[in-house]
Amino acid sequence: MKKLLLSFLILTVFIGYSQEYSYVDFGNSATVTAGNWNNLVVTTQNQEGLSLGLIDSNGNTTGATLTLSDSFDHINANGTTSPNGALPFPSSSTRDSFFGATDAGFNGNVNPTGGFTLSGLDPTKYYSFSIFSSRAGVSDNRETLYTVVGSTTASQALNPSNNTTDTADILNIQPNASGVITLTAQPGTNNNNSFGFYYLGALQLIKSDTPIGDTTPDPELTLTYPNGGHLWEVGKTVRVKWSSISVPDMLIEFSSDNGVTWSTIATAPGSLQYYDMIVPNEISTECLVRISGEGLADISENRFTVIENEGIAYRIVILGSSTAAGTGPSDGNNAWVPKYKTYLTEMDTRYEVINLALGGFATYNILPTGSTIPAGVNRTIDIERNITKALSLNPGGIIINMPSNDAASGYPVSDQIANYNLISAEAVSANVPMWVTTPQPRNFGSNTTNLNIQLQMIPETYNLFGNDYTVDFWTGFPVANNNGILPIYDSGDGIHMNDAAHQILYDRIIGKGIHTTVRDNALNIDEFEVATIKIFPNPIVQDCTIQFSEAVFGNVNITMTDMLGKKVYTTNQTIDNGSVRFERGNLESGLYVMSLSYNNKSIAKQIIIN
Repeated sequence: MKKLLLSFLILTVFIGYSQEYSYVDFGNSATVTAGNWNNLVVTTQNQEGLSLGLIDSNGNTTGATLTLSDSFDHINANGTTSPNGALPFPSSSTRDSFFGATDAGFNGNVNPTGGFTLSGLDPTKYYSFSIFSSRAGVSDNRETLYTVVGSTTASQALNPSNNTTDTADILNIQPNASGVITLTAQPGTNNNNSFGFYYLGALQLIKSDTPIGDTTPDPELTLTYPNGGHLWEVGKTVRVKWSSISVPDMLIEFSSDNGVTWSTIATAPGSLQYYDMIVPNEISTECLVRISGEGLADISENRFTVIENEGIAYRIVILGSSTAAGTGPSDGNNAWVPKYKTYLTEMDTRYEVINLALGGFATYNILPTGSTIPAGVNRTIDIERNITKALSLNPGGIIINMPSNDAASGYPVSDQIANYNLISAEAVSANVPMWVTTPQPRNFGSNTTNLNIQLQMIPETYNLFGNDYTVDFWTGFPVANNNGILPIYDSGDGIHMNDAAHQILYDRIIGKGIHTTVRDNALNIDEFEVATIKIFPNPIVQDCTIQFSEAVFGNVNITMTDMLGKKVYTTNQTIDNGSVRFERGNLESGLYVMSLSYNNKSIAKQIIIN
């Protein structure tokens, strides 16, 4: 890798000094960098004043604050998606950047410079900067000059045009007496772009006790998924995920015998931080994944299971408006529905989450197809996102998340109840369970009528659906008078919730156990009843009764087979008065197939042992 290096102050490398690394991704909410990264996200043109309390590469608070003190124009999302793997910057951080322009001909906006301030620094320490920027698909020179000012000043230029490899490195700057350093970006002397475009994409900040001579960090890698306890189906696509620094190529391997032997899956760019892998046809409960590169390796912490793909799907469909659609968080992946989907599908590939939510929806928009909309209601039923569409997808469960649009539109409680009754009746007729969230707080301003509608719908939701099928999206979020969202949970518009709030919503959905109910229903599709036997209870805790509906005598052979096709238990018992008692013994909790043979007949039934 070619490194553009400015050595400032003392460049002697001292042995034994300590270093603290922090990483910053400058860009938009669509491509934030996961893990222990600091993401500075702007949402409007010329935005400034945003601040981040920086964390280091281990996730620890540094005490430093980064403030966008000099605005750029906005975001460019055309950076490289294939940065050199030896860089400490993954593709999520290199594909977007802040940009400025010095000529008003572009959009009538001029930003001669753009930059940030670091405060809360230790004046006795040394701070070094490795800066990356990229603008792909251009033919001109867009050189950007970066100037860092503390107790001393230094500058370095970098051409972002089609850059995949180079960084601008400024070493060993000490803060001023107040613990402050500023960084400014502007066009360099070789910049020949007609608008004077310049960029700031990603930053590695190194804090050291003594001066350093190079910003290249030691290679690091950590496998973040899979780490054990998962269930994968043969042929499904799963995303192996890792965090790494300075690992150009990542070798991905798979073992089905607890690491005794390994087979190569692929080699992928380390900077990508993930690889989409096809689950191999190796049925086993002793599966592991290993990643390696630059002399380092990491293995799944625990074993996971691979099973045959039998076409079983635990499908959950989401209906709703903006909260379910993902509005509010700084990154759409931080919204509760994507987090829920990732959690379920990484746990078990048989789960599917289909999100039909759309911002602006009210209960009228998701009514059954063919329902009548009352005169004066300016809403139409969206037949691609309503309850009828959801049921056509053959779900095991439906979640409805309607935050506040009904109240904001002035639809009275009676109308909402009527709409929910129509929606619920459709789900009941299809024998599909449905969970509904309460409303969430919203700033209605001086409109107390709408606020009162919202407040009345909270108990009415519980009255309609009961505690078991109502999810609390209200408690802990409203301000004291209920007319708004607490600032710590407000995305900034008084309507939508931020990342912290969505994490709580996600936790509450998980805590409701919806996915467990959907899974158990799917595994017991015949409702425990067949023509010749009845098994109860199922799931089994300690034992169960097998009741034969016909007059049978003699012996029955019972075989238990796990989901990998392995026979784990067999017994022969005498039928007593048309029934047999079965005890779990030492069988572990899980899903099994119980096979019974008697009177020249045989039958198999799925059984859950809790």
